[in-house]
Amino acid sequence: MNTVTSKIRSFNRFYTAHLDILSQHYLDSDYSLTEVRILYEISENKIITAQKLTEILNLDKGYVSRILKRFLKDDLIVKVSSSEDKRAFNIKLSDLGKELLSSLNAKVDEQIDHKIDKLNFFEKENLVNSMHAVKNLLSENKPLKSDITYRHEINPGDIGYIIYLHGFIYGNESNFSNEFEKYVIKTFYNFLENYSPEYDRIWMAEYNNKIVGCVAIQHQPENEAQLRWFLLDPSFRGLGIGKKLLTDAVDFCREKKFKNVFLLTTSMQDKALEMYKLAGFELNWSKEVQEWGKVFNEERYDLKLS
Repeated sequence: MNTVTSKIRSFNRFYTAHLDILSQHYLDSDYSLTEVRILYEISENKIITAQKLTEILNLDKGYVSRILKRFLKDDLIVKVSSSEDKRAFNIKLSDLGKELLSSLNAKVDEQIDHKIDKLNFFEKENLVNSMHAVKNLLSENKPLKSDITYRHEINPGDIGYIIYLHGFIYGNESNFSNEFEKYVIKTFYNFLENYSPEYDRIWMAEYNNKIVGCVAIQHQPENEAQLRWFLLDPSFRGLGIGKKLLTDAVDFCREKKFKNVFLLTTSMQDKALEMYKLAGFELNWSKEVQEWGKVFNEERYDLKLS
């Protein structure tokens, strides 16, 4: 069995057992989880058709029909004639249905609060972020540009996480050794030791309060600036994040009146090289090196600003 598949199945078994959703009667009610889920969808939509319920929940039409008949018998829902088609009916919760759902929601909240009560702030944050990641990775609706936020204030933990991202992404995509991460640590140490709020800046793109991209400008002698640590989580490529980060960095250099901005990179970073060239950077020199367990060309690109 595929390793990823087996791990997902293992998580599914843990999750269903942990939430106690295998019981025939959900939260000691007279209804199953599926039946309560249908009540929830009716409540969320205020008024809805049976056909729409089958589409939202991907359930058999006959199965949904039998559940709705039971709800009618138990006075949990009421049928309302459609204003568009007199032959069709919409469904909404009755007062009794609203009361039942409210009671079950309160029980769910209490159950979840009890399960996470022993977790500290960081563990709760990690749990929520992990669930959010699972939801987005398995959903057809991928992150949108509007979901991404940007900032340049450096918060505790930012630098360490960016170093981690460099080691993880370059280790997997470029197969760089651990020596690369050590190199990144040294460059950040230099950046922080000589940090000038006036002429140095690091921009971070975030999704769900998690850094997914970054770029920085570090001032250098003779009125030059160096563009550094341009990185983007592969899961977020194609949203224009890299372009915005790069544009903001170059605009900052123009604002601070640097005469030239340069960057050092490798011939292996194809996607980044394309963006550098589109932004106006030109190759200054290229030399073959053997470093971080690979053989490649180290390259310098410059963008003249004055």
